[in-house]
This record gives sequence, C-alpha cells and structure tokens, in this order.
Amino acid sequence: MFNKYILEARELPILSMLERIKSQLMTRFYNKQVEVAEKFSGPVCPKIRKKLLKNADYANVCYVLPAGHGIFQVQSKGGDYIVDVLKKKCDCRRWDLTGIPCNHAIACLRHERIPAEDLLPACYSTQTYSSVYGFTIMPCKDKSMWEQTNGPEIQLPIYEKKVGRPPKSRRKQPHEIQTSQGPKLSRHGIAITCSWCGKENHNRAGCSLRKLGIKPTQATHVEEQQLEDDGEEEPVITQEMGRPQPAALDPDETMLSQMLHEASSGPSDMQHGPLPDSVFIGENQPVARPVAPTTASKAGKAALKRKVAAVKKRKTAGNTTGAAKTTKKSKTKPKSGEKET
Repeated sequence: MFNKYILEARELPILSMLERIKSQLMTRFYNKQVEVAEKFSGPVCPKIRKKLLKNADYANVCYVLPAGHGIFQVQSKGGDYIVDVLKKKCDCRRWDLTGIPCNHAIACLRHERIPAEDLLPACYSTQTYSSVYGFTIMPCKDKSMWEQTNGPEIQLPIYEKKVGRPPKSRRKQPHEIQTSQGPKLSRHGIAITCSWCGKENHNRAGCSLRKLGIKPTQATHVEEQQLEDDGEEEPVITQEMGRPQPAALDPDETMLSQMLHEASSGPSDMQHGPLPDSVFIGENQPVARPVAPTTASKAGKAALKRKVAAVKKRKTAGNTTGAAKTTKKSKTKPKSGEKET
C-alpha cells in the first residue's frame, strides 16, 4: 500500500523524493486529525461500528443455549457453534481472526446483557486512532535557507537506459505471489514421492519399475523372494565330483573308516566326467548370422543409394554402347544404286 502511495515520488532524485514523501505524510496526518475531530463519535471507529451493527442484525436468527462458565451453544442456519465468551473464541473463527465479535458471539453477549463494544480490542478504539495520528510533521525551510556545510556535494547518479519499459511494481517475494489457490510457495527442499511405487526422490516419469512394466505389488513380491533366496545357503559343488561336499568327519573317525565309507558309495555316484575344455567351448560357439541392412538404418540407406546409382550407371553404359553400334552400322551401309562389295 505504501509503495503505491509513493509511486510518483520514488522516481525523483533523492532530495526531491524525500521532500515529496514528507509533504504527503504531513498532509495525511493533518487529514486524519481533522477526521477524528469531525467524523468520529463514540468510543469505536465508524467502520468497526458498521461491522458490529451488521453482525447484530445476523444475531437475531441465532438461538442460544447456555452451558455455564461463559460457554454457549448457538444454533444458526441449521448448524451448531460453540462460543467461549471468556476466551473470545467461536467455532466459525471470525471472532478469533478479526477480534470483532461475530453474530454468534453477539447473540451470547445479548443473553448475558454485555455490550459488544466492551469486548473489542483497544486498536479499534477512537482513542488509539487519534493517538496514532496525533504526531505533527513540521515543514522544512527552502533549499536556499539551508545551512552550508563542508560535506561532499551530492551528484546525480549515472543514468543508464535499459532495454524495455521500466517496471512500476516492487519485486515480490515468493510467499507474496498470490494465485487463485492462495500464495505461491517454492517447492525447493520438498522430497517428491513417486505415485507408481510410492518411493521418494523420484516421480512417476522417472520410475524404473514403471519403465520395465512392473507393478508395485509384483516388485514387492520379487523383493521378498530375493530376500528369501539370500537367506538360504547354497551347497558347495566341487568340479571333480559335481555334488555337494560331504560334511566334515569327526576327529575320532580313523582313516580306515573313511576309506570304507568312500568304497561303500560305489561307482554309481561317479557318473559325471571332467568338464569340457574352454577351447572346445570357444570353437563350438554358434556363429551369428549377418543381418541384412534395411532402409531403417543409415547403412541400409547408403547401400540402397549405391545400388540405385550402379543400376543407373549400367543403364547409361548400355545406352551409350547401343548408340555406338547403330552409328557404325549406318557408316558401313552402301548407298542406293551401288553394289555391295
């Protein structure tokens, strides 16, 4: 509000700007003092009195049920509201936010024979209003009558013309930008949550599970299965035997009992031979078939262009050879009336 009030003055040089703002404030304070003396009557300011009278009219349709200790239940337009006169609170929250008793509070005050003006804050009183604007700003002398000092001379700032129209409004903070849903706040520092998997630090567009086509329920099942697999110990497979290693023998067991145990196993368990050599595996790898180039790739397009150019070249060469043969025959053909040799 004050920025709009000094909109014309702030474009002037520094001394002229201060003089203009001082003159505006001096006139404003004088007008407010005259307004208090002539237009104000009573202990409450006129605008606050109008709001009280409006709420008093709405209080005529309120039905009050006292509960004791300054607490009332008010029925108004099909709804119930709890009013605490001692704490100056109401469920509609109008009294809490503005300090002016709402229609439910005025109905309760009427029940207790209490004037609504007695519960108004002191800032809405005429005495406070007059004390705020009671200070008088004195006028200053002309510049020619100012006292000369040895201070540095104030020069005009270097003016630099910028591109475009200069702004008129003040740069607002992010919390001051108003939208249809209220003030616009920055989302800096807020941890985003994915709506697909429910995890933090990424959104739906960057979710790896959604790109793979895995639903959140399936992902949970896969994670549980992986945890179960990690908890189980896999048996150790030897390269020679191809079977789990036997458990460690007791220290009391002799070498003879160990030999008898291996002999009792029989040759039936020795079915797996040695693993094939790595050279044999490398030689028997399947050979990848060459993929024919298509026009969908750059190599395919280049091959097609070369093929078309070769066909055109062959056609041109064929036409040139045919024309040369026809010319040679026409030269060797005898004229009419002469005998052929």
